[in-house]
Amino acid sequence: CVDRVSVGQEPACVKTCPTGAIHFGTKKEMLELGEQRVEKLKARGFEHAGIYNPQGVGGTHVMYVLHHANQPELYHGLPKDPQIDTSINLWKGALKPLAAAGFIATFAGLIYHYIGIGPNKETDDDEEDHHE
Repeated sequence: CVDRVSVGQEPACVKTCPTGAIHFGTKKEMLELGEQRVEKLKARGFEHAGIYNPQGVGGTHVMYVLHHANQPELYHGLPKDPQIDTSINLWKGALKPLAAAGFIATFAGLIYHYIGIGPNKETDDDEEDHHE
């Protein structure tokens, strides 16, 4: 669908969806559309209707309007309150600058070694030993 979206067209699944259940747009547009649908569901008696867009993971690229937003696990096992794993937060947070510092230190050590000691060179004695 990248080829369609890059030229301003909607994805094929949106265009061909016979029920109109799939929509495509900016996050703001989709939240507005979702809120409208939630209000319609609440008017029809679904008091727990809501948008599934969990904040624990920074939101999602796909939003769902659920009849029972208080029980998202009813819908194909959607997690109720998903969280980003601690190891990923650590890797993207504190370890990133440490890894960069390690890379810079290694590179500086390589340059220091090359300037201070230089590349390995064979002497005439070493070459004679190889010919015998």
